[in-house]
Amino acid sequence: MKKIDLHVHTNKSDGTFSPEEVIDYASTVNLCAIAITDHDTVSGIAPAIAHGRKYGIEVVPGIEISAEWTEERDELEIHILGYYIDYQNPEFQKRLDELSIARMRRAERILEKLRSYNIALEIEDVQEFTTTTNEFGTPWIGRLHIAQAMVKKGYVPSINSAFDQYIGNNKCCYVPKHQLNPEGAIQVIKGVNGIAVFAHPGLLEMNFADSLIRRLEKCGLDGIEVYYPEHTQEVTRHLEEMARANNLLITGGTDCHGLARGRIMMGTLEISYELLEKLKERKNKAGL
Repeated sequence: MKKIDLHVHTNKSDGTFSPEEVIDYASTVNLCAIAITDHDTVSGIAPAIAHGRKYGIEVVPGIEISAEWTEERDELEIHILGYYIDYQNPEFQKRLDELSIARMRRAERILEKLRSYNIALEIEDVQEFTTTTNEFGTPWIGRLHIAQAMVKKGYVPSINSAFDQYIGNNKCCYVPKHQLNPEGAIQVIKGVNGIAVFAHPGLLEMNFADSLIRRLEKCGLDGIEVYYPEHTQEVTRHLEEMARANNLLITGGTDCHGLARGRIMMGTLEISYELLEKLKERKNKAGL
């Protein structure tokens, strides 16, 4: 079986592998195609495509856009994957720059909170660990980079400790992201001729995930990520049925972040190239 991975991050966002290292690793585990799906940035796509040609590895231009679902007092972060996006579209890149600026402001607020716990970091300490700026010169700063700075300065023994004690979701120094709503994220992807897929819905309560899938399908959602390391067999079967019942594409990926935070590596899921062929068929039928 020709194997693929449609959910991979590089160090252009919060992964630890460069785009070239992602391709190198994909080659060692015999993947024939991968999708680069960095958070809110497309800076890793071009170098991955170029390096992929050397190995005969097909690289799908993608993105993972963070969105926020809100209803009354409830708030939940939702991720929408975009595949075969026109990543060089100037308006799209401008929109991503706005998200990068929001990330920078979020990082500054996290640093403020850390200071109240006698963790004295400056933004320059964090930027030391960022490896990319976008087309507008804005650095991509995430919590991983803050964690790396905390380790270097000796405030915590490991990246996991930084998240577990201080900056993980709902920890004492956590700051929520400024985000689109899920419908808005889908429209951004559709605006650059992409295929919009709901990432890892099985991490949500299943009845809620089902209702959200139906709601987003009406807004242009094309598919759901069914095959994912943290989906149980029961959840996977349910999502397969959900996708088929609603004529939604099925995708899958490891959500590989390299060696960061003990993430699952590429090649650990058996995902068939047939799924990618169906993505291509959908794109061609839609004339995208």
